[in-house]
Amino acid sequence: MLHIHELLTFITQHAVLTYGAIFLISLSESLAVVGLFIPGTVIMFGIGAVVATGSLEIKPVLLLAIAGAIIGDGISYWLGHYYRDNLRKIWPFSHFPGMLINGEAFFERHGGKSVLLGRFVGPVRPIIPVVAGMLGMSPVHFSIVNVLSAIGWALVYILPGVFFGTSLEVAGAISTHLAILILLFLAISWIAFWFGRKLILLAVHRGPTWLVSLKEWSTTDTPAHWLLSPLKRILSRLFFRLSGDELFFVFLILILCTAGWGFLGVLQDVLARDPLVLADQAFYHFFQALHIQLADRFFITIVELSDLSVTLCLAGVVLLVLLGKRCYRSAGFWAITILGGLAGIQSLSWLVHLPQPVVISHGTLSHGFPDSHTAINVIFYGFFAILLTRGPSSAWRWGLFIIVVLLSFFIALSRVYLGIQPLSTVLGGFFIGTSWITLLGIGYLMQPTENVPRRRLGFVILVVIAVAGSWQIKQHSKKELALYAHQYNIQFMSRAAWLDHGWSELHTWRIDMFGEQEQPLTVQWAGLPDKLARYLLCRGWQHPPSLSLKNFLEMFTPDMPIEKLPVLPHFHNGRVDHLRLVYPNKDNRWLLRLWPTDVRITKNNIPLFIGTIEVQHHRQLTGLFSTAQDTNEYDSPLLTLEQELHKKFTVKPVNREKIELHISHEPHRLPWQGRVLLIWKKANGRIPGMCSQQPVRTGKHHR
Repeated sequence: MLHIHELLTFITQHAVLTYGAIFLISLSESLAVVGLFIPGTVIMFGIGAVVATGSLEIKPVLLLAIAGAIIGDGISYWLGHYYRDNLRKIWPFSHFPGMLINGEAFFERHGGKSVLLGRFVGPVRPIIPVVAGMLGMSPVHFSIVNVLSAIGWALVYILPGVFFGTSLEVAGAISTHLAILILLFLAISWIAFWFGRKLILLAVHRGPTWLVSLKEWSTTDTPAHWLLSPLKRILSRLFFRLSGDELFFVFLILILCTAGWGFLGVLQDVLARDPLVLADQAFYHFFQALHIQLADRFFITIVELSDLSVTLCLAGVVLLVLLGKRCYRSAGFWAITILGGLAGIQSLSWLVHLPQPVVISHGTLSHGFPDSHTAINVIFYGFFAILLTRGPSSAWRWGLFIIVVLLSFFIALSRVYLGIQPLSTVLGGFFIGTSWITLLGIGYLMQPTENVPRRRLGFVILVVIAVAGSWQIKQHSKKELALYAHQYNIQFMSRAAWLDHGWSELHTWRIDMFGEQEQPLTVQWAGLPDKLARYLLCRGWQHPPSLSLKNFLEMFTPDMPIEKLPVLPHFHNGRVDHLRLVYPNKDNRWLLRLWPTDVRITKNNIPLFIGTIEVQHHRQLTGLFSTAQDTNEYDSPLLTLEQELHKKFTVKPVNREKIELHISHEPHRLPWQGRVLLIWKKANGRIPGMCSQQPVRTGKHHR
């Protein structure tokens, strides 16, 4: 399997070949007909992300992409200019005349600027230059617009990839966990947006036509098969009673069938212990490996905002507003939906009552199916969307339902990520909640609509979420963060055992996601980090600039001095570095990091920290962004640190076995001989008093 670093190494070593491929891709993307089969947008975005890694230079990439786009459109224009109407007789235009017809309609609508606009419109992108040549656009006029549009196309599609790649580079420097979470979030959001957009377009453009055909079939006297006769009578009565909501009604029926089938499938897997239930364990460990404090806070916030107390408070407020506006039928359906959903889900959970094979909440075994938390939120927000969107079909109705689906998805995802419920139980809650609201929604559509106060309901919901949600977060977030954070088992070791062999049992390398080995861990410190930091601050070491918004924005200055660059936090085995100190040199800086371990020295319960000292140099990403990069030099700064600490601390140098020095993803051997420093404070050692008042900024112990 080809890893990303191997791909980047190949690109770096074959730069000429890569640049040539970029030119050919941009040229092909602009060629008549051929461009329809080239996903140029996605490829150019990906190329921009590769540029951010430093494997490619941004200037030649932009120039080659622009040149290819200009030449590709120029060839297409020449074909249209040379063949004119005879082009209609040439394949593939002879078999697919609609391509030229659509291009001509677009050109007649926008005139000469269609060459500029067409560059960014997928279906007509490679056809517009041909049409421009066929319809007699002058070569000079076309050339000017062609060059301008090619420049805009390259910038619009490559630079976002560069910024995306840069953000992943920064996120990856902080933690691979964070980069993976960002990718998951963006991928899921993009897929939901793409699928929702396609669904909306299909419903808006094709739905009315299909609906008319279905209505004609159900209301005519033409005979039908005996199996379809009951369906025909039911549809005839429904279409007679509905007014303007036919398409929405059919949509709810399709969702009901899909959700019902999904729930029965999940229930069957739960009862039979099929692969879905077996996958619960894999998903649990996968998301536990992704745990970082920032993501924990995000998903705990979602859990608190969707807590049953908040949801019931929202439901009560909606009921009061509906009753106050005398929308009695809507209020009745609302009460039945919420209360019936609660009662039905609890009954179902009591009936199934199967323990899941995943130990969650750190010792509590999950019981019951489905997940009531997910189900009640799907019910609340789903039926609330039906209340707000009842009436003539419109695009914002479908947009609101996409938002509801995304919201429900992230509520469900938060349950799986935090380990509150296994995947199968959450899916069961999602599907049963969707089935219930669509069933009640179908019944709600059967009678004429009421004048529901949409704006008031929307405003009230936002206010209640802000007030009740804030109170819920304030009261419970700290407790929940401690409960669901990744837990560690403390081990005790005597100092003699640590110095003898215990030190070798600690990690050799900084461990990132899925066991990826990063920098070597060359320092082990027994004691509190502030004692070591106070001494080093007296010896010229400094606290690095903090990662604030101001400092982050200043990183977009290419010539930012390395001493002013903030030190991005790094994670080792899910924990953030507890101490960061830098020693500035002329062209680089040394960086010392310490991470907490699960080990305590038995005498006085002294915590043991593990860390690394590295040399960083200034690096520009794409000429737009400054960052500090590890030079993979570890022995020389470690030797200097040993000499510096020897007077005030006890320092014992030890060496790793050669077999421990292998790191799988490094193409070359790292300049590290396996030397590790074991450091602890001397029994009578005093830290210099002149520096004792300096503040020592060490992060909180990450648990």
